[in-house]
Amino acid sequence: MLKHIPNLITLARMAMIPWIALALFDARYEQAAVLFAVAALSDGVDGFIARRCGWQTRLGAILDPLADKAMILAAMIALVAAGLLPAWLLALLLVRDLLIMAGAAHYNFFVRRGFVPRPLRIGKLHVLLVVALILVVIGAAWKGWSLGLERDVLLLLVALSTVVSGHAYYRQWRALPRDLPVKETRT
Repeated sequence: MLKHIPNLITLARMAMIPWIALALFDARYEQAAVLFAVAALSDGVDGFIARRCGWQTRLGAILDPLADKAMILAAMIALVAAGLLPAWLLALLLVRDLLIMAGAAHYNFFVRRGFVPRPLRIGKLHVLLVVALILVVIGAAWKGWSLGLERDVLLLLVALSTVVSGHAYYRQWRALPRDLPVKETRT
């Protein structure tokens, strides 16, 4: 039963997403900052526990990045709607994530069923940079701080990491074997 703890943490993070978005849409930035920070920390905790205890599961390998994407997307939409982040950044993130998910789905359904790729370090860095940007922007809105150069530097880093990590995942998919027959696997 203990081996399900990381997945339960991931599910709890997913359950927090609507509350984060609602707090952001209602401009309750203090609440949004706390919820988003707890959700972001839980991402590190569930992965650490899963690796440390050997409780990694296929379900966790699928749920964890989906929870990350949903958490970031919900926050980004609310921050763009509030005029705190530019819409082009949201569009760039969406294109990257849709292309990565499409590549994974194609490979999984048409080449090697049951295959779950490992996340890349650049992908983890990308998530860290996006989370940092979101936290800085929410924190500034909460405290009433004016962001100038700090926000622009983070925007540039996130945009750069979006393109570089997207390209790295593309290269990863291109390097995978293409001649494997589609196989049914039990989950």
